[in-house]
Amino acid sequence: MRSILLFILPGLLFFTACGPVTVNKPEKSAAVKDAISPVNTEITARPAPDSSLLAYGNLYFGMKKAEVAQKNENRQQLGKYEYNFSYDFNGDSVLFRVKIFSDGVKVIGYDTTLKNLYRNLFQIVETRYGKPGKQNGFPSVFDVQNQGKYTTDNWELGNKQIDISIRENALNSYSVVCEITHKQMAVAEKTRLKNEKNKEVIEASKKF
Repeated sequence: MRSILLFILPGLLFFTACGPVTVNKPEKSAAVKDAISPVNTEITARPAPDSSLLAYGNLYFGMKKAEVAQKNENRQQLGKYEYNFSYDFNGDSVLFRVKIFSDGVKVIGYDTTLKNLYRNLFQIVETRYGKPGKQNGFPSVFDVQNQGKYTTDNWELGNKQIDISIRENALNSYSVVCEITHKQMAVAEKTRLKNEKNKEVIEASKKF
């Protein structure tokens, strides 16, 4: 019996010393570890404005009032002289006309100062679009007085129309004016205003 214990005891001591056996779990595969969520590489680009709607500089026909105010200064140097800007908006408050005009010039400077302001503006538009379709030349002060506004030059550029005129502002004051108009929008606005003015007549006519 003693001999048997002496045989078994070394074996027990061996296993006790070794302690519990730890089994290592296999690591996740590299493919799983390195996996990442797919990235959407598609870029959503904002379409560029239609070039046919270009009015002036960064202004496009169809812009809202607030955007026009942010995009354009109301007084700018064009060529040799400074000019002012104003805008016409339709019933939806979108741009359909840009007006560029000089400061008022007294009649004493009509054939000198005003003529230079006109020539400068004319040359700018002509450089961009060539000779106008209609050209009446610089009018006498009497022609302007008779008409109130005398159109000197006209360019027809698809749906865009450019007119240069001499305008009588008030007694003894004149300006050169360049109007850049979207023709279709201008006609629609003219019709809207006419219908608004004659709203009662139009409503009454529906009864007949």
